[in-house]
Amino acid sequence: MEPTAAHWLILGIALGALALAIRLAIRLQRRRVEARAYLKGVRYVISDDPDAAIEALSDAARLGSPEAVETYLALGALFRRTGDLARAVRLHRNMLLRAGLEPARRTEIERELAEDYRRGGMVGEAEAAYRALWERGDRAAGAGLRDVLVDAGRLAEAAELQRALGGPGEDPVRAHLLAGLARSGLPDDPGAAREAAQAAVAACPGSADALLALAEAEGARGARDEAAAAISGAVAADPGCALLAWPALDRLGDPARALALVEGWRVAAPGDAALLYLRGRALHRAGRNAEALEALRAAMDADATGEVTLVMRELLRDAGDPRPEELAARHDLMVKALQRRARPLRCARCGAESPRRAWRCLRCGAFESLRPV
Repeated sequence: MEPTAAHWLILGIALGALALAIRLAIRLQRRRVEARAYLKGVRYVISDDPDAAIEALSDAARLGSPEAVETYLALGALFRRTGDLARAVRLHRNMLLRAGLEPARRTEIERELAEDYRRGGMVGEAEAAYRALWERGDRAAGAGLRDVLVDAGRLAEAAELQRALGGPGEDPVRAHLLAGLARSGLPDDPGAAREAAQAAVAACPGSADALLALAEAEGARGARDEAAAAISGAVAADPGCALLAWPALDRLGDPARALALVEGWRVAAPGDAALLYLRGRALHRAGRNAEALEALRAAMDADATGEVTLVMRELLRDAGDPRPEELAARHDLMVKALQRRARPLRCARCGAESPRRAWRCLRCGAFESLRPV
């Protein structure tokens, strides 16, 4: 029987369907392979093995599936995390040369490239890239531009930009920026520093950083009552800020009053390591060195996270030479601080480590993100 046109048509449809099924199967297999490689990379990230993660994600990205952009972005973030900023820049630049990128994806990649520049210290390039995106309406780029301005010490500009980002209501980030501006101007212009600190408190009345900056400014102009009230307000708002309160206490210029403040806070938390540390510093400033050493030793004994121990190491390292009668006690305290296991604080946002508490992570720019491990 001779094959008819209908037979040929049926055969063609069957072969087309078979080819389509084979292509779908190959594509599905490629996606499965990529998914396995991607998940393997994620597992390595979780297990804190970035080199293995980079290898796994590189394998996934080479498959070239539509999801490869996501994989490349994860790979670029890993390069940045490991400090390989040259590869991160090269990867993101090459991604921008890819044909057919969706506008939203292109914006995301440009933002990642700008962050590569920032982390690499290429301040001019980072500012230009972020500013171009911000002018196109990208709010996330506005936050990146703000961080670049902070890194460059242009805090007034950063605070003004944050006004546009924050909108109405309390703005803790703007309060941090204005607090930093107040401290930077304190040596040269205490009056302007006080105005900046007051603006910081107005931006977020419950900001411990803003209240401590105000206390420092008030103390610098001799307004001890106002300074003491601001310090107490800061500690009440955030008891965890105690380790950052010493500059404000010292600005009081009255060791006895500083000690009285600390003793008042300790009524509710007598075994708090940070308050014991502040007590030791106040006693030392009052000239009661033997009692100060005892208080600092008690602070380390009460230190559950290791954070006070890290601060103590810095304090002892920078301290002047002890008196002969204090030499043995100082030596014992130093040995104890060095022998005690203490891990640096870690940023909850980017994972960067810091040897001491600070209001802002220097790597990613996040505020109040450093936590004891």
